[in-house]
Amino acid sequence: MIGTTDKSNLIKSLLLISLFVLAVFVSTVYQKEIATYLDFGYWGMLIYVLLATSSTVLDPVNTLPLIPVATALWGGLISALLSITAWTLGAIIAFIIARRLGKPFIEKRFDLNQIARYEKLLGDEYVFWNIVALRIMIPVDILSYAIGLFTSVKLSTYSLATLIGVSPFAFLLAYSATFPLILQIGVGALVLVTAYLGYKRIQRN
Repeated sequence: MIGTTDKSNLIKSLLLISLFVLAVFVSTVYQKEIATYLDFGYWGMLIYVLLATSSTVLDPVNTLPLIPVATALWGGLISALLSITAWTLGAIIAFIIARRLGKPFIEKRFDLNQIARYEKLLGDEYVFWNIVALRIMIPVDILSYAIGLFTSVKLSTYSLATLIGVSPFAFLLAYSATFPLILQIGVGALVLVTAYLGYKRIQRN
């Protein structure tokens, strides 16, 4: 059985994917208008990175539906690279917050027992690759707080593992904005299945 929190996370993932598909449709139909009115050049890229970074640090906020807009503006490659930069930077900030401010600060925002569940998934061996796998499988950044709070993983190790872990879906989501609808649904299903497997792994632990 999946716990209430995990069910809630899966429902949020489904809602986000639905909004993502809707954003793909809108950005496809109104691509010329988006390019005309929303292309602010490097300033637009900076705003996108800041928003996506904030969404990683502030767990309830998510900018996933902005990816199709970014792809319409700058193409799949630049959109993916901007997302990787933002997600990695946000994860590092969350890690540092947890490491520096500790439990008194974190427990005001999260359930410490829930965070501890994520921490247990790292194990004592192959920590680097475990972080990579968890980054791929669990699309919530409470993981950053868990690793920063409960482990002694070095920031450099964590940063590199996070960079590798967030990259596959960054490219997949960026380029899927140009796919036919049936393939977009397939990408959404892949994200959901991956998230489900991640939450099932948490439940087993």
